[in-house]
Amino acid sequence: MTSAIVRRLSCLCLLGLCSCYYLAQAGGQLDILAHRQPIGDILQGRQLSDEDARKLTLVADAKEFGERVLGLTKSDNYTTFYDTRGRPVSYVVSACRKDRFEAVTWWFPIVGTLPYKGFFSLDDARAEARALEAQGYDVALRTVAAYSTLGWFSDPVFSTMLKNDDIDLAVLILHELTHGTVFAGGQGDWNEAMAQFVGVEGAVQFFIARHGAESPEVKAARDRIEDEERVDEFVGRVHARLGKLYAAGGRDVIVRREQVWAEARDEFATVRRSLHDDSYDAMFRGRLNNADVQAQRRYGRLDVFRKVFDRVGRDWEKFFAAMREASAATDPFKALER
Repeated sequence: MTSAIVRRLSCLCLLGLCSCYYLAQAGGQLDILAHRQPIGDILQGRQLSDEDARKLTLVADAKEFGERVLGLTKSDNYTTFYDTRGRPVSYVVSACRKDRFEAVTWWFPIVGTLPYKGFFSLDDARAEARALEAQGYDVALRTVAAYSTLGWFSDPVFSTMLKNDDIDLAVLILHELTHGTVFAGGQGDWNEAMAQFVGVEGAVQFFIARHGAESPEVKAARDRIEDEERVDEFVGRVHARLGKLYAAGGRDVIVRREQVWAEARDEFATVRRSLHDDSYDAMFRGRLNNADVQAQRRYGRLDVFRKVFDRVGRDWEKFFAAMREASAATDPFKALER
């Protein structure tokens, strides 16, 4: 491990006042850096199945396309591989008030305030979730397929990423590379939504270049994106309905929101029948809460970015110029509406 990496990890610990949380995360990152392997060595050593090897080639192609065509910042990200041994690479906990869409936030070095907190340990994530629930918050705990260190380290391809199909894998790579291209400190929702738009729109263009505009691969990619935007629109409607309920207030608001959840479950059954695949089958099943809706909404609002993309003539250079300008605003979403 290079001295530069050690200095960066030390810096993160000092910025975090060496709390147990920051030390644990630094330890997890250190393990990844110490055990990642160059993808070239992995492929030459035939350490993976033919299918996983093929997907590593797709990762390299999507990365090259993103940097060359979309203008994503060039880096050595995704040139190494890390085997998670079947475990998720990390876990994210988010929380929200029960009677309004007011997220719990945490402050972190470099990235600022974010509405979620990451853990390498499932036990630690569960402990954080239990503590937040004890304080009366709605809580969501989710696994993470990948994350960006924003250029502090060279991010590897995690073995869990290869469980994705080709479309989701391309979207994921372009999404994460976008974080290293434009990032608004303290604007977690905007960063994720913007990166997701680049991922889905960029993936369609990538498959057109790779297979041809009329290919089955492009049709599948377009269908997947259509599904995502349809679900995003539905979640937006549920979010607005609940927001109106919370704004009206009242002592029984927690009881009345259960009716909204029940209606949302029934309505989503109709939406589900209009989708092309079954990847959304688990949504709006079981007990729901505000943190779940906010987590889903965090990767949505794609229409906001599509309007900007169309307005600049679908020119990626101009699009990212608009994103950089918006990222400096107090409210980047509002800045894009001008």
